[in-house]
Amino acid sequence: AQSAESGRSASHDATVAGLLHDLHTQLSHHHRGLLASSRAFLPDIVAGAINANELEADRLIVKRCDGAVVFSDASGFTALTERLAQKSNGAELLSTCLNRFFTPLIDMLTAYRGDVIKFSGDALTILFAANSDGIGFLHACGSPNCSHAPLELACLRAAACCIEIHKRLNDFDTGVDGVKLCLHIGVGSGEVTILQVGGAVPPETHVPRFEYIIAGPPIEQISIAEPLAKNGETCLSPQAWEFVQDCVVEDTSRPLDADGFHLLGKLDETKYTFPTIKYSAMERDTRHEKQFRMSELQVIRRYIPSAVFKQIEGGTLTYVNEMRNISTIFISGSGVDVSADNGAKVAQELMSSIQRICYLHEGTLNKFVIDDKGMLFLLVFGLPPLVHTDDPTRAVLSCFEMVKTFQKFQLAGRFGITTGRAYCGCCGSAQRMEYTVLGDAVNLSARLMANAPQDGILVDEATKGMCTREVVCEELTPIKVKGKANPIPIFRPKRRDASTHIGLEVKGGIKLPWYDRPLSMSQQLSMNVELMAAHMKENVAQLCSLKDWIGIQKVQSFLGGSFSADLHRRPITMPKGPPSPEKLAQIPKNSPFSMGGVVVIEGATGIGKIELAEHMVLYAATEFNMLPVIGTMGPRITDLERLGVELLRSTAAAFRHLDPSASADDFQVLMQLAPPQHSAALAHVRSAFAGQTEEDQRQTSLAALVDLVAALLEILRRKTSIIVVLQLEYGTNLFAKTLAHFSPFWNAVTTLAKVAEGGSASGDKPVVMAMLVKEADRNHATVRKALQKGWFVDLHELPEDICKEYVAAYLVAPIKMVPPPLLDFVSKISLGNPLYVRETVDQLLANGHITLTKRDGGAVEAVKYNEDLEGINIASWGQTAMVGFTVCLLESLDPLQAAVLKMSTCFVGPFSLPDLAASSCSRWAGATHFDYLRLYRAIQDLVNLHIIELPSRSEPPDPASPNGSGTSAKLQMFEMRNVLIRKVGGSMVLEAQKKVVKRQA
Repeated sequence: AQSAESGRSASHDATVAGLLHDLHTQLSHHHRGLLASSRAFLPDIVAGAINANELEADRLIVKRCDGAVVFSDASGFTALTERLAQKSNGAELLSTCLNRFFTPLIDMLTAYRGDVIKFSGDALTILFAANSDGIGFLHACGSPNCSHAPLELACLRAAACCIEIHKRLNDFDTGVDGVKLCLHIGVGSGEVTILQVGGAVPPETHVPRFEYIIAGPPIEQISIAEPLAKNGETCLSPQAWEFVQDCVVEDTSRPLDADGFHLLGKLDETKYTFPTIKYSAMERDTRHEKQFRMSELQVIRRYIPSAVFKQIEGGTLTYVNEMRNISTIFISGSGVDVSADNGAKVAQELMSSIQRICYLHEGTLNKFVIDDKGMLFLLVFGLPPLVHTDDPTRAVLSCFEMVKTFQKFQLAGRFGITTGRAYCGCCGSAQRMEYTVLGDAVNLSARLMANAPQDGILVDEATKGMCTREVVCEELTPIKVKGKANPIPIFRPKRRDASTHIGLEVKGGIKLPWYDRPLSMSQQLSMNVELMAAHMKENVAQLCSLKDWIGIQKVQSFLGGSFSADLHRRPITMPKGPPSPEKLAQIPKNSPFSMGGVVVIEGATGIGKIELAEHMVLYAATEFNMLPVIGTMGPRITDLERLGVELLRSTAAAFRHLDPSASADDFQVLMQLAPPQHSAALAHVRSAFAGQTEEDQRQTSLAALVDLVAALLEILRRKTSIIVVLQLEYGTNLFAKTLAHFSPFWNAVTTLAKVAEGGSASGDKPVVMAMLVKEADRNHATVRKALQKGWFVDLHELPEDICKEYVAAYLVAPIKMVPPPLLDFVSKISLGNPLYVRETVDQLLANGHITLTKRDGGAVEAVKYNEDLEGINIASWGQTAMVGFTVCLLESLDPLQAAVLKMSTCFVGPFSLPDLAASSCSRWAGATHFDYLRLYRAIQDLVNLHIIELPSRSEPPDPASPNGSGTSAKLQMFEMRNVLIRKVGGSMVLEAQKKVVKRQA
């Protein structure tokens, strides 16, 4: 027995040792691949500085050196991108074309000792550094009995390389509809400066992001030389020509418009040939001998977009290439010499500021380059994981902030914004690549920037049409741009003026701030303010008419009495004077409306918080004569002070209601009422009312405004009871780093809760504060009190029967008239979210899937539907909150999580880890254990996010199934039950991928 036990123990130890060995081998293999792929995103000059441990995060100037700079621009990529953008596999085809073209190009550049510094779309900036590898060699250029100074040799190598590039790659056949690629090249020489700038941390990661740039006189030279060259030609600046004029033959076939610039014909073959120059350069090239260590990976990844680095980590870099709709910003900045020490500091400060603003709006800074006109920034909104339904608006709003930044630095800035479909992916070869964006919309953004006035912003028609109500656009005279046959419509955007009427209106009505900002993008784009207000009032009437809905039951228990939809369908006028004793008597004794206090309404976006708040405000106003004071925050973090502005304006309106002789100007009312100890806050009020609060003063300003509101409410409560509503809306912001900027909301809650929970002085009237939040901070004292007193309303999805009742109510039809399959479909797709119910019905009606037959009076007498409801492409409803929010969530996932989610949509029922591993894990047995661990972690993350669920019980595997091992051991099963995520996530999976998963599971 002891011998058998010893044998089993030894076998177990051997198994564990084998697994550990396999894991170690796979990790080593993974690390080598990770380093190699990451290295491809760095130029040699930056990689060398990292390798030599010379690149501290606070070091601006990486290196100064002499060299030849080559700018190679390709024509034909825009046409290629547009042709392939319409194909389902367009990204894959374009990626293949790019790889076929750039691989030999980069191989040639590398062979001649060229270093690709930057990809600018389809153009390359290459440095041939003047190094010392030719010193002491008689044949440094490959020809006998000659020697060259370092800069002369660099220029000769650059010239020879350009000649070979044209010979081998001119009129490159892409194989797509006859599209060919051609290169035209400019060459300059002199001293260059390599800088690293940035350091701000994007919202989706903890790693600071840096950009490296090249500056100096050669950049100005190539900006003249490159446009002088036609396809298949290379133009040299006077400075570069000086070093090679005795080594080459000039092309004199046509004159140039710039003095001293020359076209390169060929090498003087009596002295040199490009093969000998190339092979002598390769012979002395030692760059490949430098090896990176894993300890340097944290430095390397500072220069790689986080989403791209995560794909590299997962071994799925090819998945990063895709066609997608994005909003692109090109920014030109001039007024500083970046190559000088002082100019480098200005560039760093400007870059950090641009990064910070971009990241506050959850955008991506893709490029920072230097040209003859100064600095050039490329920002993109809509790249994973930072994808939002309102990306065009975010792009425009960020530019408003960046204009102020350029003015602060006394620099000239010009901005161009476009929205459209573009290739987003890696450009280059396995040896050297960058993540970039290509397409007609991207090019147009640069054209708009060039036509913008100083500190001006121009947007295209697509961006104008997709901006929310926060932005208004003025149409300008169309302009003619390169590459377009017809003039392009252009628009000048500006921020819509904030409403000056919040709360009580002069005629006694109540204006609520969310009328200006509905949750549904489709409503914002298709309705005016009056229509939206009427629509939202009707939403309250229909949703709160659901008698079994826990939301209205809870709120009405605070108010007493009963709900009447007529309250929200007729014009209301705020009554004057105190309420009648009979009406006050209906308020329950332990209600916040009888003694004052805080009500917390928590729930997801669209779940009914706004509808309940609106009902509370109107009911309390008309029944108890409570004056409304309202403030909202979000979804933008660049106007936090808006909460204080709205609270103050609605407070001024309440005082004006009690004293009609008060000034119609809110600021004048506040000046007269502000207690002396709060007089200093009036300066903040003036700036905030004018929309001129400085970025670094927003939180200070908000605190001063809220303190003033609290003081005024204490005065107001001596005369009347008050209902205060505070709303915090996150919108499509998903990352914790962004959401942390909304923390001042909870400071405001603390301040105003003291008013609502106070009122001990004789004669003080009740103050009720209703707080609307997606996720309440249960550690906050105010929230804890609401929970203890039963004044916490926790909203969840509508139960299926109530959801179906709401569908019928929204159709304005008896529930018996609505076909049961239609009720089932809407209930299932909407997940019981009232906003999603409305959007689903609206889309079904708009696309003809539902037909309503009405009588002459407008009453519905029949509801018909398209029987193929399951075949509807839900994912195409991109302007709805339900699809938009779902896409945002899915795009925010890490690559492996996203891959697991997409694979899970292929299974109709429960699935296991082996099902997923069958189509995604390595066929090498040693790697399988490692892949299983990664998959298991990813799927557990999705379970924690409530995207994938655990079935109520896990069945043992069927021995005959592809999963089964033939044993009786139970497998942990998982299931994708969320129909909306299944529909939207499934649309992101190609049919070929679905077949692979189903075939191998």
